[in-house]
Amino acid sequence: MPEFNIESVKEIPIMPQVATKILQMQEDHLDISFKELEQIVLLDPALTSKILKVANSALYARQREITSLQQAITLLGFKTIKSLVLLVCASNMYGKSKWKSNVNFIVSESKSSEIVMWRHLVITGFLSRYIAMKLQLDSLKESIFIAGLLHDIGRIVLLMNNQSKYQEYLEFISKDPEIDIITTEENIFGIHHGEVGKIVFQKWNFPNELIDAVSQHHNLHVDSPNKKTVEIVGLANLYARVISNEPLSRADQDLKEMYSKSLSIQSDIDAYIKENFINDIKNDPLYVVSSSLIGA
Repeated sequence: MPEFNIESVKEIPIMPQVATKILQMQEDHLDISFKELEQIVLLDPALTSKILKVANSALYARQREITSLQQAITLLGFKTIKSLVLLVCASNMYGKSKWKSNVNFIVSESKSSEIVMWRHLVITGFLSRYIAMKLQLDSLKESIFIAGLLHDIGRIVLLMNNQSKYQEYLEFISKDPEIDIITTEENIFGIHHGEVGKIVFQKWNFPNELIDAVSQHHNLHVDSPNKKTVEIVGLANLYARVISNEPLSRADQDLKEMYSKSLSIQSDIDAYIKENFINDIKNDPLYVVSSSLIGA
């Protein structure tokens, strides 16, 4: 097994400071939070422009043009703006990275690699939020959405730093749906993407809840005070693969069964996710925005 040395990693995606600051914001006092949110977003002109474009899109009905960020925040709401900021920042990492045209993902013949990866992340994020809501964890649903959206950041780092090995990895796992991807990553890279994601999130000073979700979402036995978040993201990740008609290995199926049992996921929720979720979520304005960010 090769030895992974984090010091040899030359490139780590850049998460803008504006996203980091917004992740740490609370909405206990909405008047203060709205003003603080406006001041933070205004530091990024490109992000401000994107939010104004969304606010003026056909997704949100209005009688007059939205010309200021303050108007947009009032119209869309604190949580929507917060999630939108993270969507835009995350899409920049996946859609504008220098590697995007160099590696051919063996996933879809009709869509490019970055779109396939982005679609999986977005669906995982929305599934995470849906499961959290069904479990009556409304206070956690936005942070769980973000955890789902960012859960595979480790894959980006592995890809950015060793494209030839990543191509080898993709070709290897494409040969047999029963292959365990975590073991395969460890054999090829010397580390799996969850551990890489943990290193990146620690460098970004992200909350422990997100660090645990990114590092443990493939663990059969979760050892974290944020166990529900980790298991929800892990289960959403597997459901996203099922929705995309990706085969699950025996290890994946065991993980799905374990998480479902731990979270008390009922059969009606399981059936809904498999049969109707993706069609229903297409009507969510935030999902529509996410699909347009890198042309998905």
